[in-house]
Amino acid sequence: MRYAGLALAALAVVVGCGGGSGSGNQEGTGTEGPVSQFGTIQTRGQVNGTPIVRDLDRISTVALAGTLTDATYRPQGRPDNETAIAVGNINSILMLFEDGQVVDEWKPTMPSAEDIYICTRWNADGSKLYFSSLKSGIYSVSAINPSTATLVVAGSNITYFSFSPDGTKILYNRVPSGESDTEVFVRPLAGGTTKRLTTNTNADMGGEWVDNDRVILYDGTPGGPVTKVVKVSDLTSTSYSPSGIDRWAVGSTPDKSYFFNSKAADSESNGVSISQLAPPLAFETLDYLPPETEVARSATISPDGTKWAVERTSVVYITELLPQTVRTILNKGPYFRLGAAWQPALPVTKFVGSGGRIGVTSAGIIATNRTGANDSQSSNPGALRNGLASFVSWDAQTRSTSTVSDDPTNGSAGAKSYVIEADRLTALRYANRPLFVGESTVSSSGTANGAIVTINAEDGTVRSIVVYQETRGGKPTIRREGNRKIVEGAILGVWNAKGENAAPGGSSRVVLDEKGNPTVE
Repeated sequence: MRYAGLALAALAVVVGCGGGSGSGNQEGTGTEGPVSQFGTIQTRGQVNGTPIVRDLDRISTVALAGTLTDATYRPQGRPDNETAIAVGNINSILMLFEDGQVVDEWKPTMPSAEDIYICTRWNADGSKLYFSSLKSGIYSVSAINPSTATLVVAGSNITYFSFSPDGTKILYNRVPSGESDTEVFVRPLAGGTTKRLTTNTNADMGGEWVDNDRVILYDGTPGGPVTKVVKVSDLTSTSYSPSGIDRWAVGSTPDKSYFFNSKAADSESNGVSISQLAPPLAFETLDYLPPETEVARSATISPDGTKWAVERTSVVYITELLPQTVRTILNKGPYFRLGAAWQPALPVTKFVGSGGRIGVTSAGIIATNRTGANDSQSSNPGALRNGLASFVSWDAQTRSTSTVSDDPTNGSAGAKSYVIEADRLTALRYANRPLFVGESTVSSSGTANGAIVTINAEDGTVRSIVVYQETRGGKPTIRREGNRKIVEGAILGVWNAKGENAAPGGSSRVVLDEKGNPTVE
């Protein structure tokens, strides 16, 4: 698929940060039980009874109970853009949606109080986020364990970095010990020999990779600063457009056909530029947007390939592949920001099975996909929605007797509920988009024998899980009062969309609002 400077006072150099449904049942055989396909969800194992497949106006769900050894999400079609935009917010990493909604904030534990969080960039499948701490190096953090950072490249004063298309090498800029200006380096991502690409007394800036052996960099050699394409293997170079002071590529599409540049070729008339690569190595460049949009410091393409998330002077905005408009999603604040990275769409992901994200075995699952089109009031009106919204898995003492049922729901309902029943639940976990961090609600030694799972029918996320313990065959009373649902019974805990237990001591009554959000009474 082809897709149709700044000052950091601590360094006093120019730096930047790159970004880098359906419902049918098809069965086959597998080594660990029958294989079934329900739209984007593939399962392996024995199913109890008939799976429940429901298509509402904005979501499609599948729920089934049984003895499952595997449950995997396999995306189909063009993805939507409902993933996280990670912003280096100095004191933390902000996670935003395209409309500017803050969905999470990460603050991984760091070795020094002087470490900060800048220059964010996702890996190719969106499972890891990389960032520079400026003080001690480049770190990675996983979406499933965002509190723990792993050192990838050690060294102080590292700013912009980017990965080769095959993911095996990393380019980064840093001020070497004993020097006062940034230089450009490349080394294997897994560790190994570091190669220095620039050597002079002015600030140089490495940008995006063109292929696995060539990078775009700004060479600040006194008397003739130029932007060029450098071959890492032998340091030979060719020209790049635009060229000149503070001009380099700060973002690119995955297929390396389009490059987002920090400045326009004609900075008096425009702010940024897009360069398109034509084989074998020719760049055509056009300028876009008003002059006040320079200097862009990072740009990453959206999952569907139609937009960029751009950071400039601590402001984050969205613009088209060939920029026409600026829609700000994060205004300048009191803290310095550096870097914005749009998370790639969720790839093939195993949720249950060996190495599964939320379990090895399962007595049942509930999976929800986004469907339909965005309304006229959204940040992306008319765009088709397509992507996994949530995944629930539970396990039971006796998997063969576990069941799941749903409430009667019309297509325009605000929420949909499922009731899970078992002799004894030994696990119940759920994960919501965009980060799919698994949340656990019951333990293997617990006494719960059922749960009510309620899903927001607008965005497909799990909004509440009411865990209960009733006599065998019994379950809490569920009744409607207007748009609300009232749940009464022997409730052990009530979890919300964020993984918080609103009733750690239990309760006898919970109110679910129109979207499924819980209030313990």
